[in-house]
Amino acid sequence: MDEKNMSEIKIIASEMKKLYDMAYHAYLPIVTELCERTASQNEIEHTLDSLLDFACEEKCLRLFKKLCRKYYPLYPQCIADYVGFYRETWDTPAEQNNGE
Repeated sequence: MDEKNMSEIKIIASEMKKLYDMAYHAYLPIVTELCERTASQNEIEHTLDSLLDFACEEKCLRLFKKLCRKYYPLYPQCIADYVGFYRETWDTPAEQNNGE
C-alpha cells in the first residue's frame, strides 16, 4: 500500500472515530434518561435501532448493553431480538458459528 492510500485510510479512520464519539455523546443522555424511568417498548426499540448502527464501538456498545439490561425484565422478547440483531450485524462469522 502506498503512502497516499495509507494517508487516506488514516483520514477516514479519524472521521469515523469522530462520528462514533458524536454518537456516544448524543445517545448518552438519551440512554441515561430512559434508564431513570419506565419507557415504552416503542421508545426502547427506536433507541436500540439507532444505537445498533454504532454498537461496533466500545462506548456505544456499553450504552446498548445498559439499555438491554435495564429493559430485559420488562420486554424480554424485544431485548432478545435486539441482542440477535447485534450478533447478526457485528459478530464475526467465527463468533456466529460458536453461538449455534
